[in-house]
Amino acid sequence: MLLTGAAKPGVYRWTVPGATRRGDVADAAARAGRRLFWLAGQSVTDGDEFLDLCAESFAFPDWFGHDWDALGDCLTDLTWADADAGFLVVYAGWQALAQEDPGAFGTAVEIFESAVDLWRDTVTPMTVLLPGDGDDPVAAGLPLLGA
Repeated sequence: MLLTGAAKPGVYRWTVPGATRRGDVADAAARAGRRLFWLAGQSVTDGDEFLDLCAESFAFPDWFGHDWDALGDCLTDLTWADADAGFLVVYAGWQALAQEDPGAFGTAVEIFESAVDLWRDTVTPMTVLLPGDGDDPVAAGLPLLGA
């Protein structure tokens, strides 16, 4: 739905049956011309670890300052990341940060939402997916993809 344009770009909770297979998501994203960024956050429990994860996963340039402002700057730039039809960010394991550092998780979601807003009406829109069972109260304010 998302990759065909039936769903608008956004930050979504994504309920998937069973395990989310990175390879399957990567194949679908590639077929749709989307650049996939996979954040494997299962062991990320604070803001500094999250920023490090982003720097690695997005392959941020050397000028990335490892703070929230720099994260926002990089996510709204992405000139080093080619994408034909947009950007797809999957933040797997987000529950660890949400549970251990809810403030950092909230800041991360706000920055993702700002980046999505900037890219929304371009030829390369951005969407961020938070896979899970859909019942986590921390992310309850985010729309559920497909709902």
